[in-house]
Amino acid sequence: MVKQKKKKKRILHKRNVILMFYMGYIKSYSDKIPYFRKIAKNLWAISCKFSLKLKSFIQSVDLEKVYWINPKKIKYCFGEGSSYFSLYPIYTGKLFIKDWDLTQNLAKFEEKRLHKAYYKHFIEGREWEETEFYQTVLNQIKMGIFKWGCSSERDFLKRCEELDELYEDIKKNGFKTQRMLGEERILKHKGIRELRDEIKVAIDRYGNLIFCSGQNRLAIAKILNLNQIPVKIYRRHKDWLKFRKDILTYIKKELNGKAYQPILHPDLSDVPSEWSDKRFEIIRQNLSIKKGTLLDIDAHWGYFCHRFEELGYQCTAMEDLNSNLYFMKKLKRAGNASFNIINKSIFDYEEVLNFDIIIALNIFHHFLKEKKSYYKLITLLRKLKAKEMYFQTDKPEKIKTKGRYKNYSSEEFVNFIIKNSNFAKADCIGEVRGNKIYKLYH
Repeated sequence: MVKQKKKKKRILHKRNVILMFYMGYIKSYSDKIPYFRKIAKNLWAISCKFSLKLKSFIQSVDLEKVYWINPKKIKYCFGEGSSYFSLYPIYTGKLFIKDWDLTQNLAKFEEKRLHKAYYKHFIEGREWEETEFYQTVLNQIKMGIFKWGCSSERDFLKRCEELDELYEDIKKNGFKTQRMLGEERILKHKGIRELRDEIKVAIDRYGNLIFCSGQNRLAIAKILNLNQIPVKIYRRHKDWLKFRKDILTYIKKELNGKAYQPILHPDLSDVPSEWSDKRFEIIRQNLSIKKGTLLDIDAHWGYFCHRFEELGYQCTAMEDLNSNLYFMKKLKRAGNASFNIINKSIFDYEEVLNFDIIIALNIFHHFLKEKKSYYKLITLLRKLKAKEMYFQTDKPEKIKTKGRYKNYSSEEFVNFIIKNSNFAKADCIGEVRGNKIYKLYH
């Protein structure tokens, strides 16, 4: 720990030396040379672009892609005063320290001085000068440290006025990408930092998003409680890259290039899936129970548990395939989810299925193939103690095939479930890809 603190101090010292050298010896001359700053800025942009393209090729990821995520998903950042990413490493992915993603090297973003200052200023109505953040920055400026392109209190007050304008603009017009604000628009900062970019995040070994830069916009997004903001992912831990490769390879080889259900992690959100979000939306819109327990039978990779947990339900995923369990557990950790996982077949679950809501999509029709599994299904249905069940079966033409022990139409199947369970009513609430979805209830 002591070594890390010393290393951080050395990094900060080097940064300040470079800044002071620039301000004292280069800036005064460069400002006199026509087009110097414009040429330097363009060269910087070209070098960054090349680095991004090279790393994108090596890691098989698009480092320039914009992802839309909920700002609540970004909980951690690097500690106050630390600089684990240098200005260049933000683009190249190199790091000053090993194990950059471990908890001891991180802090909660909403506990940063800047975020607290934003809350006090915009929510509580305090003046900037009353915040600890303002006083800290002002003291650094008085010590001769170049902060946020400001070298005097007057400059800093002007900067704060610009933050007020930024807050009002986002509040009124919403959060826009840099491309939306202007094609290839360059965000201008006084001093040597002239970068064009979105909010930047890193992904740790478990899949968590860690804030890197763009703190003003992220703080405003959190305070305004926005649902989505654009970010770019400029760093992925090698362990996460390995898992990402594992899941993409599995989907390509075992699932014909499509995941069974959408993957909710932003770094995998563009993976095509067999089923869309439509089934979730149909069920969500027809729920009579606004909170409680939920069981997803044959949960695959846990899609429905992720979605319903976000709505406040206590979810349980039941899955017996080891290949599915591996990816489910990894994605659960990556999404900071807390749903319970039962590693059993539904037929091996001995307890009464006492849940408020049960989801059984495209699973029960498999048990009509043989006499043994058919009567197991009847035993299972009699154990159900749920208030609501959402049931989907396969298309009639696929169910009514030769060799099956029972050939039920969708309506016949629903009546079979009602006859052998404690449900009394059923409504067809929607249809996706020709497969009807039913709500069964008392």
